Amino acid sequence: MARTDAALMPDVSEAESARGYLGSVFRLTVDFLEQRGCKAQVKQKVSAATAQLIDKPPFPFAWIPATPMDEVESALSLVAGRDACVDLGLTAARKLGGSLIQPVLKMATALFGNTPVAVFQNLERFYAMVLKGMKFDYDAVGPREAVVRVRAEGGKVPAALFDVTRGNLAYVFELCGVRGSVDPPEEIRCDARGGEARYRVRWS
Repeated sequence: MARTDAALMPDVSEAESARGYLGSVFRLTVDFLEQRGCKAQVKQKVSAATAQLIDKPPFPFAWIPATPMDEVESALSLVAGRDACVDLGLTAARKLGGSLIQPVLKMATALFGNTPVAVFQNLERFYAMVLKGMKFDYDAVGPREAVVRVRAEGGKVPAALFDVTRGNLAYVFELCGVRGSVDPPEEIRCDARGGEARYRVRWS
């Protein structure tokens, strides 16, 4: 059965505030929409409050609730497809990894090693600087293969978040200078308790 736009969009009237984003994340997301030429389409599918925030993004270091990002990610998936959300995640990771969280990345890789294993095992250290309410577990399958489990706190987590996260995770391989892949999210769950998904990652 085909899903309607309403079914794909989060219910913002009951959105939880357990998750939150730094304003800089929303600002670079708006930049991404402009570069992709879909800003106007996305604005048509979000609430009036989020549309206003797109026109006048928050201060870079101000924390905002997750609802605006949830709406934008869901709308982007609707108008441009899931791959666009993956691209957003990779683009955001590149920009943040080269600026805001770069000092922490350098410190962590110096302490634990510049390897995918070290970075995947310390994801929460990096995410916490720009996003609240995400938890990660790393389970090794082999020397160069693992399963990364992601949990998002609060209800009304949009499925699109996990496509964006897939793009975030792909940046790990660029950071470490290796070839690798992140499979599409599996076992996605989004309900009143929160959201979760798992990813199989491989590198050479």
